[in-house]
Amino acid sequence: MLIEVYHDLLCPWCRIGRRHLELALREWQPPEGREASVRFSPYLLHPSVPPEGLPFREAMAQRLGGGQAALTRTLRHVARDGQAVGLDFRFERIATLPSTRLAHQALALTPAAAQGPFVDELSRRYFEEGENIGELEIVAQAGAAAGWEADGLADRLEQGDGRVEMEAMLELGRRIGQGGVPLFVFEGQYALSGAYPHSELLLLLRRLGQLLG
Repeated sequence: MLIEVYHDLLCPWCRIGRRHLELALREWQPPEGREASVRFSPYLLHPSVPPEGLPFREAMAQRLGGGQAALTRTLRHVARDGQAVGLDFRFERIATLPSTRLAHQALALTPAAAQGPFVDELSRRYFEEGENIGELEIVAQAGAAAGWEADGLADRLEQGDGRVEMEAMLELGRRIGQGGVPLFVFEGQYALSGAYPHSELLLLLRRLGQLLG
């Protein structure tokens, strides 16, 4: 069963949603021949962020509305939900709201089977270490988790490899009416939007397994 995960790397709910999917897949017993294959597709929550990024708290407060107090409450809520599924969010370490175009470009070059570790490492570096995952060096280093040789990946990104593929996937998302992330598309037919609990995802997997046979 192909599961396409539309996501943005600076979206905390995408990270939480991916963990719920991972937990559901651990419990799911797929019908023979219906083992899950997960593929990641890009989405840009903040497409206008420049390559060097923006000041994190100022940019996020402006986008959310309500000022710094409202932002603090939102981040606290995210951290609590992340902790419930074993994920740390250290927002106090984040200084820069990054552009994720380069990271998505790197993922477009990465085989589907190796994308998961790459996504997890980029997310960890951003949400736990506060690293700017819009920087070439950081993206290349994180790529080592997916089997890339850092210098080789950096060279390819500098040459523009993967950019056309990334833009094509972004355009496909726009054509299907994608309005937010995380978005999970099962077998190209059934879509679920949001960071649903893994118990609900497990129920959906079981129903789809029966439906698809």
